[in-house]
Amino acid sequence: MQTFNSLIPDNWPVEGRAFPVRSIDIRVEADDPAGISRFDSQVQENWEREVAANPHLFNGRLITLNEVRLEDGGVTATGQIVPYAYHLWWRRQEPPPPTFHSFAMPVIISADGAIIAIRMSPTTANAGKVYCASGSLEPADIVNGRIDIDANMAREAAEETGIRLDGLEARPGYYCAHFRQAVMFYRFFHATLDADDLMANVREHMRHDDEQEIDAVLAITRENRDAFDYAYSMLPVLELFFDGGLRR
Repeated sequence: MQTFNSLIPDNWPVEGRAFPVRSIDIRVEADDPAGISRFDSQVQENWEREVAANPHLFNGRLITLNEVRLEDGGVTATGQIVPYAYHLWWRRQEPPPPTFHSFAMPVIISADGAIIAIRMSPTTANAGKVYCASGSLEPADIVNGRIDIDANMAREAAEETGIRLDGLEARPGYYCAHFRQAVMFYRFFHATLDADDLMANVREHMRHDDEQEIDAVLAITRENRDAFDYAYSMLPVLELFFDGGLRR
């Protein structure tokens, strides 16, 4: 058994590299086992600074992980609901407090072999960063006390791009990677449309999207893979897809 504690241990797979996992089981706890409430005043002070710099921010709710284990090829974890303000404060700490940010990323592959990604708009906390449409684990993803990873991926892809994952071919299995106390989950989805058609559909969705969270849709290929300002979550995807034999 391998466990995350206050720091990522050396016996987990190397940081920033995706590895296959057979299952993902995240149980959401109702209390505050990590004692996050002790940071409330610091979180609030930082939130006021964040909103002053970017009034478009919304203090929603997400799931932060308290403990993560890798057992028999599967990931098990516990987590709790926190305000988005906690995450913005958490990611500014060095080292971060002993909780773990987590999210799931559906990687959409066009029929002609490109990764379909988005660029975040200036109104977001990740302005200018390029990655596949995805988002934090949220209370809406909780089913019977546990996170439904596939539901999270489907919701985020539909909200940000208009693409319905149930209309794509899901590659069996999941991948996981970690970076600076962030735990990322990935699954690959293959479309029947070429990149140009997929991007045209996403641009049409963007025209009618009230949130305006993204300002560009991009097709990442082997030839242009080094041309963009990626979020850290994309680097394991690029290595796995272009260098790890997942292209087809």
